[in-house]
Amino acid sequence: MHAFCKSILALVVLLLLTCQAWATEADSEITEDPSFADRISAYKQNYLLVYTNNNTKAYQQIYGAALGSQYRDEEVKFQISFQGKIWENDAFDIGMAYTQQSYWQLYSKPLSSPFRESNFEPELFIRWNDTDDFKGFKTNYRFGFDHQSNGRSDPYSRSWNRIYGELQLTEPGSAYDQVSPYYMALKTWFRIPEKAANDNNPDITHYYGFWEFNGRLSAGKHRYHMMLRNNLKPKNNRGAVQIDWSWKVSEEFDSYVQIFHGYGENLIEYNHRNTRIGAGILLTNW
Repeated sequence: MHAFCKSILALVVLLLLTCQAWATEADSEITEDPSFADRISAYKQNYLLVYTNNNTKAYQQIYGAALGSQYRDEEVKFQISFQGKIWENDAFDIGMAYTQQSYWQLYSKPLSSPFRESNFEPELFIRWNDTDDFKGFKTNYRFGFDHQSNGRSDPYSRSWNRIYGELQLTEPGSAYDQVSPYYMALKTWFRIPEKAANDNNPDITHYYGFWEFNGRLSAGKHRYHMMLRNNLKPKNNRGAVQIDWSWKVSEEFDSYVQIFHGYGENLIEYNHRNTRIGAGILLTNW
């Protein structure tokens, strides 16, 4: 992430926090606002896949023969994701989110079980809440800035910045809770250009495309989720699909199975196709 984007992001965060402080001070004479901690909730899925098998031949291409040959297809995968409202009213809210996805070579004892890859994804967004139902669904519109990187140095550094728009449909309730039996979201983005000298992945949109669909259906104790991406190019078509199945076994978590196939499961492998299946526990869903 180059210096200009870092400066803009820091300035926006400072301005938003300042606005929040002013709003809290102004409203304190009328009512007591909830603290920022009270406004934090789950964002994307939070899960731990204690065992996954990654059917890929890319390790040696990415890391070189010496290191890549020692990485195992079996590894642990987990994701942490949360969001917080900085400011809100009846019409819209301003929020921040953070998602981290990590790949842990727990079963690679000769390498002392290192973390092979971690992706860090902070976001800033504005969301408009439409109280009018659209054919039985509540609609939410979200626009934001997204930075994603793996925090590594060359030659393994990967990162990109996006401006995105998203339409969410839930029934009933808001996207901040997870009680809706139906959830659909269509997200599209524009990649912020970088200087060629600083761009470690100039062709990343050839594999991620410019849109992503997420859908969830709940049926009793079972939940089914699907993610779809595609670059929509007749030639050199690239995309990805992820299918999740979870079923409640306690109030604290669900049993969870995840299948991924395609490109862009993580940044280091964005231009390599892989198929992964894993099992573990799901703490929160979309």
